[in-house]
Amino acid sequence: MDIGSLIAERYLVKAAIGRGGMGQVWLAQDKSLERSVALKTMIQGVSPDPGRAALEVKRFEREAMAVARLDHIGLAAVYDMGEDGGVHFLAMQYVQGLDLADLIAENERLTVQQAASVAVQICSVLATAHAQQIVHRDLKPGNVRVRTDGVVKVLDFGAAALLDAAEPRLTNPGSTAPGTWQYMAPEQIAGQRVTQQTDLYALGCLLHEMLSGKAPFRHSSPLMIPEMHLSEEPSPLSLLEPTVPSPVEELVLELLAKDPGHRPAHAGEVYRRLADFLPNPLPAERALAPWAEADPCRPFTHPMAPGARPVRSWAAG
Repeated sequence: MDIGSLIAERYLVKAAIGRGGMGQVWLAQDKSLERSVALKTMIQGVSPDPGRAALEVKRFEREAMAVARLDHIGLAAVYDMGEDGGVHFLAMQYVQGLDLADLIAENERLTVQQAASVAVQICSVLATAHAQQIVHRDLKPGNVRVRTDGVVKVLDFGAAALLDAAEPRLTNPGSTAPGTWQYMAPEQIAGQRVTQQTDLYALGCLLHEMLSGKAPFRHSSPLMIPEMHLSEEPSPLSLLEPTVPSPVEELVLELLAKDPGHRPAHAGEVYRRLADFLPNPLPAERALAPWAEADPCRPFTHPMAPGARPVRSWAAG
């Protein structure tokens, strides 16, 4: 599929914007409603194994059903799903903002308040997903986007696991689950059962990276990363960034515990322990002045404030 393609006589592909867990992601124009959408596509039959190809389609369709049954501001809404000429597509809300990976890179590391502001918003999304027996399984900086108003969106449920016993398994027993090595929990690497604590481990990796500018496990050979998750202990944050408060460092180390049973019980507990490090509300008049774009603290410093323009759009007139 190329730029300029028209999918389902409705979605005009305008640009490639990334790759998700199950396919290519495009910026497209919804011709019916005249709005931008994120269009995720996969092509049936790419795999030479018919059984695997059918499995990939089921996973793709499951992402739409998984996210569609969730209702949270921190999730991209699902608009449509279908197939056109062998191309399976999923139309979702297009989220403008900055990927967490880029936000970290721009700042080298985030402040404790910024990291807490991102993490508690992710906790809120995870709590909603986990209540519906959905585990994301691929939580990483590239799947977290900070909108220009500071709202954090968790994207790409293409690798999600449904814990409902009535749902069929879409991975073979003992096989490695879909995900990203750098942020993958030990039990996920080992192909064992995933739980909500699997997502909390990934959240611990994100917190470590936000606060120190570095992922907890790094090696010149990426093939060594899985073994490090399985057997090595992460460097304490205090050695990398002395300004990190000890309660935050302790929380990160608990989140990165090898044994899922030693991690926090649920996302709500992580939220509670980070709440003391959130920024306090600021004077209301400051909410109406231009602000720096993609500031995750804004939902806490100016909750429900009207949408004054970010600095760049303000300067543009």
